[in-house]
Amino acid sequence: MRSETAAANATALDVRTGAVLIKNIKVAQRTVDAPRLFLQIFNVHNPTVGSTAPEIVIPVPAGNATLDSASLSVEAMTPVGGLYLSTGFAYAVTTTPSGSTNPDGGDEPRILIDYNQLGA
Repeated sequence: MRSETAAANATALDVRTGAVLIKNIKVAQRTVDAPRLFLQIFNVHNPTVGSTAPEIVIPVPAGNATLDSASLSVEAMTPVGGLYLSTGFAYAVTTTPSGSTNPDGGDEPRILIDYNQLGA
């Protein structure tokens, strides 16, 4: 399965209630002057961004004026085959690692996350 967001921000995107195994995360910042941002991944459905502690935080590269985009790809390689989230799966992009502030308009990155649903 794949979750894709063209412009992720601090409003949590609820992907699934129930267990998932995240296989790969791709982040693309297409705005050349965008600051460093943070992708917060939650092990719950419907988190309160800024209050609910993220399971993992991944820095989103700042924009790069010499490139069309700045990108990051993370492959989750663990003994179980990926990042295991037991309760739910949601994510948001913020200006600080545990905050709730939206990126400036136009600075929202594109996010692609490949995952497997576990159970019903």
